[in-house]
Amino acid sequence: MLEFFKEDFSEVVGAYYDGEKISLARYLNGTKEFDEVSCAFDEDVSKIEQLAEKIFVVCAKRGWRTSKMGFCLREGTATTFQTILGVPAKEIDNAVKAWALAHVGKDALFNSIQHDGEIWMQAISRATAFEFVKAWKKNSMNLCVLTAMPETIDATLTPADFVADVVAHAKTPNLIEDRRHILNYKKISAAILAIFFCALIATSAKLYAEYQRASAQLENSQAELKLYQEEIAIKKLFEIQVAELHAINDACAAQNSKPIFPALVKLGTIADGKTFLTKIKSSNDALEIEGTTENPTELESYSRRLKKFLTHDVHTESLSQTDEGTTFSMRLRNF
Repeated sequence: MLEFFKEDFSEVVGAYYDGEKISLARYLNGTKEFDEVSCAFDEDVSKIEQLAEKIFVVCAKRGWRTSKMGFCLREGTATTFQTILGVPAKEIDNAVKAWALAHVGKDALFNSIQHDGEIWMQAISRATAFEFVKAWKKNSMNLCVLTAMPETIDATLTPADFVADVVAHAKTPNLIEDRRHILNYKKISAAILAIFFCALIATSAKLYAEYQRASAQLENSQAELKLYQEEIAIKKLFEIQVAELHAINDACAAQNSKPIFPALVKLGTIADGKTFLTKIKSSNDALEIEGTTENPTELESYSRRLKKFLTHDVHTESLSQTDEGTTFSMRLRNF
């Protein structure tokens, strides 16, 4: 996984300045190209900045990419030392650190290489390293490696070859403290975006599933509400019918006459769900009833049912329209 996110080092440039000429070596997919450029610098200008600019110009003329570069320091700029340390391997790092702090100072950057049984140590101040990085960055170059090559490490390698090989294989030594350059941030950004979108898709799928579940619950609740509404309507109708029966019972009690009771019961029972009685009153030989109906045409049907079941004369006395429906009064004679 880590290798996947590392930078592509198929094309890297190593550089070295010996005081008279610049040596450049490029590795491109394992193929090495080498070049040397003689140059002179003005005494009143920082050599580091001029050096970086000169390297950039030379590389640009040859069409070499400079996004990954390394530079090899000379003795004097960097402090080096070769020796055989008679200490256990796990204590070598501490020994190199102690040597670097003693020779360069408390802000030393240091590293070491083990070669043919010897330890080669290198050190440089942080301020010097920062000057090199800054100069390269000013010329749009990424200085990946800053190192110094020991004279005896490999007689066949020039310093430029050495540093190009170090960069190409992402090896130590590297006197640059920040080594994040070895990571490919485009790949990392793409991976983060992919993870983000995967999380977004997963979250969306979860939200959609919850929405579906909530929709199903809402439909069930609506069905239950409709059922409750129907039950409430039935209850209201029942309450109205109970009220009518109470009215009939009261009328029967007021008449104190048993023969009239069946007729009073008939008055309520033949009223349908659209016609309701609101008052029953007995006077002389007639029975007066009042009520409401949703549809005036239902009144005629109610009148016919009265004549059929009670066999009495039925006359509609009054009929009026209100917001609640049609109110009516009837007289049943010969009671």
